[in-house]
Order: sequence, then C-alpha cells, then structure tokens
Amino acid sequence: MSLVTRYIMKQIWVPALIALVVISFVLVAGAIQNEVKALLKDVPIAQITMIDISWISFYSLPTLVGFLFPVTFLMAIMLTFSRMAQNNEFTALKSAGIPLKRLILPVVFMGVLLSGICFLALDYGKPWAYKQLTKLVRSDLPLRVTIDMLPTGVMHEYGDWRIYVGKKEGDGTLKNIVVLQPLPDGRANAFYAESARLVKKDGVSSLEMERGHYIQAEKKDLVPRTTFELGKRTVPPLKSREVQGERKGMTMEELFAAERETEKKYFETKAIPVERDLRALRVELAHRFGFPLMCLAVCIVGAPIGARSPKAGRSFNFAIGLAILTVYFVLTKATEPRGLLPFWQVILITQMPNVLLCGLGSYLIWRVDRV
Repeated sequence: MSLVTRYIMKQIWVPALIALVVISFVLVAGAIQNEVKALLKDVPIAQITMIDISWISFYSLPTLVGFLFPVTFLMAIMLTFSRMAQNNEFTALKSAGIPLKRLILPVVFMGVLLSGICFLALDYGKPWAYKQLTKLVRSDLPLRVTIDMLPTGVMHEYGDWRIYVGKKEGDGTLKNIVVLQPLPDGRANAFYAESARLVKKDGVSSLEMERGHYIQAEKKDLVPRTTFELGKRTVPPLKSREVQGERKGMTMEELFAAERETEKKYFETKAIPVERDLRALRVELAHRFGFPLMCLAVCIVGAPIGARSPKAGRSFNFAIGLAILTVYFVLTKATEPRGLLPFWQVILITQMPNVLLCGLGSYLIWRVDRV
C-alpha cells in the first residue's frame, strides 16, 4: 500500500468515525422514540428502565446499518476532500505528478470493502438484532407488568383476563375494578369489586376483591348474579408473545425460502393478501442487495465531486453530500415496484439508483483530471 493511499484512507476514517457516532445517535434516538411509543401501549413508563433503553439502543443500531454506512462514508469523503482543497493539498499532489484519479482509487476501494461488510451486516447482524429487539419490546418487558401497574380508566388484556381499574390508592389498593374471564364458547364471567388488592404468596399472585358482584355467563337466558364481601381469584400468568416470520428478522436464505413458498401459494390461490406478501418479500430481497451497493455508488459520485470542489468550505461539500443522498433516496422511492413483478425484474428495477450513480460517478472520475 503506497504512502498516498495510506494517507487518504487515514484522512477519511477519522471523520467517518465521528460522523458514525453523530448520525448513529440521531437515528437510534428516533428508533428508540418509536419503540418506546409502541411499548407504552403494553408497559407502564415506570417499568421502562435506563438499562432497557440501553438494550433497545444496542439492538436498534444493526437494524440501521444499511443507512449508517453509506451516509457516514459519504459525509467523511466530502468533509475530508473539502479540508484537503482548502489546505491546497490537491494542488501540491498534482504538482508532484499525482493525478486526482490516483487519489480517488483508495476511496473506491473502501467503498467496495464497506459494501461487502454492509451486505454481511444486513444478512446476519440485522436479522439477529431485530429478533432480539422484538423479543425485548414485545415479550420480555410486557411480562414484567402486574395488575397493580396497569393504567387506570382503560380496559386491558392481561393473560386470559380483560381488566379495568377505575382508580389507584397510594397504598396499592385498586378501586372500582372490573374483571372479565372469557370462556371457550365466547361467553365470559364478570367480576366487579369496589376495591381489590394484588397479593403474592409462594410465587403465586392472587387478586383479593372486596364488596363486589360475581356475574356468571348466561345460562338458558338466565344471568346468575352473586354478591360477595371477599372474593379471591388466581391471576392468570402472562404468556410470551414470540413474533416469527417477519421479513426484517429473516436472513437472505430464509427470505429466499419464504419467497419460493409464497410464490407457490400464490400460483395456487391467486389471493390478494398472498400477492402482497410475495411482493413485499421480493422488495425486501432486492433492498438487501441494493443498500450494501449504496456505499459504492455514493463514493463513486462523491469522490470526484469532492476532489474538484472549490475552496468554498465544508458547508458547501456537506450540502453536496446531502444532495447526493436525497437524489439516491428519491430514486429508490421512485423505482420501488408498485405491483407484483417477476423477481429478476424487481432486482433490476431496484438497482437503478446504484446503476445511475455508478454511471455518473464513473464519468466524473474519467473527467476529474481535465481542466
């Protein structure tokens, strides 16, 4: 590796790491906000600890790698080349007989390397992280909730029960509580109590209700009703809700298997929901191929533009980088298939942003040394 190559790579990696930290913080903060909003439907906010937020942040990071790598790499290229232009380093290197193409080659090599790393991260890291994040948010955290933690004034699903709490006292007493116990035939037994308290003994939780009514499910047009001073019911256990089969949690191999199975099912049924699933699987597969190549596409365009940029300061190159990313994502949205197409056509269409940017970048690299 030549001295010039090592110098260019070193100059790019430093701002790349800084940009990675800053952009990761912004993107992960947005992901945390979305996950916590969804989580608050099942888990009281008092139950969500800083450790939980830390795990959500950790698991969210790999799911965003398809955006993080290209964005941070492009910004690092533009900022590095802006600094080198301001310091007249390009002028000095060209005076030494080193063409700009020679300075751009290490950047293209890094783009190829990052594309490979991004592909592996999307194929293995993202599915693993998404499964862990889904398990934490939709299963592990909701299992911590007890009846006395439920918000008041809303009907909740708790295990096999449907439960409503009117008010909570400071000592943990629940006021105006309604409990519905669904039966297999669709009917339900109902309990109403003026007050209740959650009691835990020997690892078993019970709901002790005072001054209430027990209304049994309808029997032969009769609705038996019993008044009680003290009633006790064992609280049903919460069940883990494993989420399986979501596309974001699948590896490429699993996606291909699901695509073949869904395609077979679609040819047999021609059902519209199956058609939507098949289209979504093909688009997900296409994005798994497309987003890693974004690293290469944006660097091929950004490197010659940054190398020929005027000494206008970092803000100018930063704006150019944002413009390149905007164009890429607009093209990605515009080329996303709207209907069900053969898989090879979906791949070709979704690769158009990469093809267009690589074509433009190759032309700019070819002309980068021309006056």
